[in-house]
Amino acid sequence: MNIKKIMSATPQEFFRSLVHFSPERSFDTSKNSFSFDAGDGAAVISYKVIPDRQVTGLLSLPQLEVNIDFETVGDEDQIQFMKDFDLAFRRGGG
Repeated sequence: MNIKKIMSATPQEFFRSLVHFSPERSFDTSKNSFSFDAGDGAAVISYKVIPDRQVTGLLSLPQLEVNIDFETVGDEDQIQFMKDFDLAFRRGGG
């Protein structure tokens, strides 16, 4: 299964959240793809920078297209992985 997310973040912000997601790892910031154990399989998270989203004439938001590819990961493990991912990448707001 493949999940695609459009996220409002710079690569630096993405890496800060990735460290929260997997604090025991160090990440090479020159790469844009990372593999994680997920149940009996693996999840590969990759990203690419896409054009900023222009909200108003004065406000634009950086964007990343993030893809999460599950390789031989059961449904329940995918759900748990995505819950953990979403929690790590959650930012404050109102």
